[in-house]
Amino acid sequence: MRTVVFGAGKSGVAAANLLAARGERVVITDSQQASAIALADSIDPRVECVFGEHPPALLDETSEIVLSPGIPRTIPILTEAVQRGIPIIAEIELASRYMRGRIAAITGSNGKSTTTALIGAILGEASLAPVVAGNIGEPLSGSISDLERNYVIELSSFQLETVSLFRANVALLLNITPDHMDRYATLDDYAAAKHRVFRNQRASDCAVVNADDARTANPQTEAEVWRFSSTRRVVPGAWLDGSELVLDIGAGESRIARSRLRLEGLANVENALAAWLAARRLGAGDDAVARAFASFAGLPHRMVLVRELGGVRWINDSKGTNVDATLKSLEGMPDASVFLILGGKDKAGEFERLGPLVRAKVKAVLTIGHAAPKVEEKLRGTAPIVACGDMRGAIDYGRANAATGDVVLLSPACASFDQFRNFEHRGEVFEEMVRALGERA
Repeated sequence: MRTVVFGAGKSGVAAANLLAARGERVVITDSQQASAIALADSIDPRVECVFGEHPPALLDETSEIVLSPGIPRTIPILTEAVQRGIPIIAEIELASRYMRGRIAAITGSNGKSTTTALIGAILGEASLAPVVAGNIGEPLSGSISDLERNYVIELSSFQLETVSLFRANVALLLNITPDHMDRYATLDDYAAAKHRVFRNQRASDCAVVNADDARTANPQTEAEVWRFSSTRRVVPGAWLDGSELVLDIGAGESRIARSRLRLEGLANVENALAAWLAARRLGAGDDAVARAFASFAGLPHRMVLVRELGGVRWINDSKGTNVDATLKSLEGMPDASVFLILGGKDKAGEFERLGPLVRAKVKAVLTIGHAAPKVEEKLRGTAPIVACGDMRGAIDYGRANAATGDVVLLSPACASFDQFRNFEHRGEVFEEMVRALGERA
């Protein structure tokens, strides 16, 4: 019998290599011939490769399927696998079988990458041996240590769809807002996938949730529940009290000045509160938290000032892949100052929800990618809308029209896969083009 890994992206290759290294018989398959061949050098030679198609014979003698997160379970060969009774599991499910130590799993619609990285930074300051992996950085299957470690794992809804026995000692659900509605029939379906992060938790575990988000505040879990809030006191939990971040899990308050937090914006205060709770559960002291808050500068492609040129700030928020992320990014901008680059691969986003902030903050919406016509339809009348086609066109328009005090903001509210490999590639292209801009004559 054998295991078949569907998808030859980073997580699929890592899963196949993990199995091969443990002497398992494994096949990796990908419907895209070109992309799979490009990764061939990173695949263990003991792994059998089937690229360009998913032939029905793949299911013969197959005892288990490991599914990469980008592949929906609804493709025909997986439907056939379900009918045959072949188990389908996530890459993180596979990896967790071989891990030693504790797991902190972080999910949510927005902020999960920042929160994951910040927890890792806190644990690093506390010398608690973190391994940061999953949807951020390296796949979990490629990050397994033979030693006892604290695994800090970012998980998407796609990754959580096929977990079965995976258990998080600390599970964080930061928020739920509409996202990936091209994959899910309803917001409830999407939320249900996120809530799978609490699956298999025990009474000795901890769930960290957003007290201000009705879809997260009351999880179904056997674990102890700690909450965070940017609006009110919550015990046991952590909250914002004016100029201070406060934590109290029932044994007295700890306080850290908000000014110690290097990250900007209320959304990052919420991320920091959640990270503090998770790190406390994993044994980090408050001194380590304060040091990490002061030193952690954030992640690439998330509200990064690329440069200021002629009094115009150029900001890369390529990680703003849904409407709510873009809303958060616009909130802190000066009124009537923003040239907003929107568009890409639509995930059934409700662009009309951007309308009030676009009307207040935006001088012009610069549309790119496949979603451009829908963006124009939903935001017509809120601000001038310019069909730029691609990143080059948007940057050229911003360069020609933005004046001192303005901001050109890439926060697309869309996935990137129509014109780019991923959101990182999109952000890199933006930054390269912006850095190449010359001073006006």
